[in-house]
Amino acid sequence: MHPYIQQYINAVAKANGTTAEGVSRHFSVTPAVSQKMREAVRLESTFLQKINIISKTEIAGSIIGLSTGLNASRTDTKNGDGTVRRQPKPYHNLTDRQYLCKKVNFDTQVSYDDMDSWSSQPEYVKLINNQLVKSKALSLIAIGFNGTSAAATSDFSANPLLQDVQTGWLQHMRTNAASNVMGSATNAVEIGEGKSYTSLDHLVTDVAESLIDEEFHDMPGMTVICHQSLLSEKYFAVIKEAGNKASELRPADIIMSEKRLGGLPVVTAPYFPQNTILVTPLKNLSIYFHKGGHRRKLADEPEFDRIADYQSENICYVVEEYGAAALVENIKIVK
Repeated sequence: MHPYIQQYINAVAKANGTTAEGVSRHFSVTPAVSQKMREAVRLESTFLQKINIISKTEIAGSIIGLSTGLNASRTDTKNGDGTVRRQPKPYHNLTDRQYLCKKVNFDTQVSYDDMDSWSSQPEYVKLINNQLVKSKALSLIAIGFNGTSAAATSDFSANPLLQDVQTGWLQHMRTNAASNVMGSATNAVEIGEGKSYTSLDHLVTDVAESLIDEEFHDMPGMTVICHQSLLSEKYFAVIKEAGNKASELRPADIIMSEKRLGGLPVVTAPYFPQNTILVTPLKNLSIYFHKGGHRRKLADEPEFDRIADYQSENICYVVEEYGAAALVENIKIVK
């Protein structure tokens, strides 16, 4: 075995508190190491930093829920026979909805050619790990927005956005909260003169009022998630009008840096479907990881000229409160 390949294997073994021989067999990653790896993935993505990444002791159980945060009340404990008691409200609204974490593979490979290229760098082990972290972060986001099922064996050629790896947030909305979903593949939501909505702002304002439950209307953190291309439909005119006039460029820059739709802040995320918006607090979106369900194997595979890193975790995607979310699909701008 080439020295730098052995060096990489030794580095992985040391990080996991085992030996080079140990990482060549499937082993359970300790919760502490798994949490450290998960934190590296979270920090790789601005979007993942804003949602919930939660470790669950059980592979299945009750969904945490999302509290409105209102807990003020009054109770007359002096009136009656002394059995009247104050009733503290839970921080979270634990629901009777259940989650189920399913195994997802995050298998990657580093070819010998890539290893040759990176080995000239003093921190080539770190470079390889950074690529693995970035790939996992993007995969988690892609599944969340595009996942529709959990196939026994996924087909990447047919599902390049990881649609068949695990059920994501948007599919949970379609399946379990149809009353909070507007539009579909066969039913476009048209925006334009003479249409139901005159602008994206008009659409978002209506959706936030009509599809989201009243108790969540004033909840802090309500956000619009969309694809960059949809946002450009609104702001292209601002940029075009500013042109090269110095007096107008600064106001245009301010508007672009404070993007809003329907008065709500906007977040664009990788792999979010085009012509779609999701209105919800970002803390309403969660990824649950089964604590103790992280397994790994590192293998030198000379027959394929590569180092293979086999990893799996039990995960699931959760919309904590469907009433605090609204999904609009197949938005069509009519010009």
